[in-house]
Amino acid sequence: MDIKELCSFYEKTHQNVKKADESYIRVMSSNVLNDGYVSGEFDWTHEDRSNMLSACCLTFLPDFIGFQEMGVAQIKRYREKLADVYAEPNAFLGRYQNIPTADGQRIAHCFIPIFYNKHKYDLITSHYRLFFVKGLWGIYWALYQSKENPEQKIIHANMHPSADGARIPPCLMEARRELIHLRRHYPNVPIVFTGDYNARYETETFQKMFEGLDMTSGMLVADESDGVQYWNHQLGNPEPARPHLTTLDHVSVTTDLCDVKLHRVLRDEMLAKASDHYPIFVDVKLK
Repeated sequence: MDIKELCSFYEKTHQNVKKADESYIRVMSSNVLNDGYVSGEFDWTHEDRSNMLSACCLTFLPDFIGFQEMGVAQIKRYREKLADVYAEPNAFLGRYQNIPTADGQRIAHCFIPIFYNKHKYDLITSHYRLFFVKGLWGIYWALYQSKENPEQKIIHANMHPSADGARIPPCLMEARRELIHLRRHYPNVPIVFTGDYNARYETETFQKMFEGLDMTSGMLVADESDGVQYWNHQLGNPEPARPHLTTLDHVSVTTDLCDVKLHRVLRDEMLAKASDHYPIFVDVKLK
């Protein structure tokens, strides 16, 4: 199906993710899984996958989107398909490449692009920090200003450590240091922090990353939530691969500045084909 047909399909099948209030800020996170795992294995194409997930974005219109595990070709496809509504910050725009890490490996398929609704927000500044620590590829964040209310600002950050990296304290401490920097320099600016953290909320590593920062996963503090046991990590399979585990995907927020009204998981066959993890949403009301 093309994007227009897919948008119509999602509108009919996912009515439970409509905003209760249009003033809420919607934030989406999705681990896409790079192109290399598709060719020759499945009966859908790279174009199919990008149409499926782009239509999701254009149907439910998150204000901010954090993707994980995108390759260069994928970024270009999504940039084009989302261009009528979304833009990328400029910190890393156009500079995607196979970046060598400290141990000489290259991270060609692990980029973490972020997009914002260009009709609702103006970009103030953005920063991409690459961590040369095994298992953590970096954090990409941007500071925005509302077009409707210039006094309203918000920071969107996005991260993806590898599974090993999520279990190595130095990696998570690098992420923590970046969050400390943001909280200190922008104490009154809400932060929404998307990502495949590769860390479940009940683990010690997750708790340490946010200790003392007034931050936690939105699924834990939402007024209405799908719960925590929905992790899917099996491309193309619409059922959870390991339903006994809590999720690795999060949209965390600064709880002193945000109320999370809604947390939703988009479970369906189309989106299972499009990505390795189900996309997740939170709707946030600023205090």
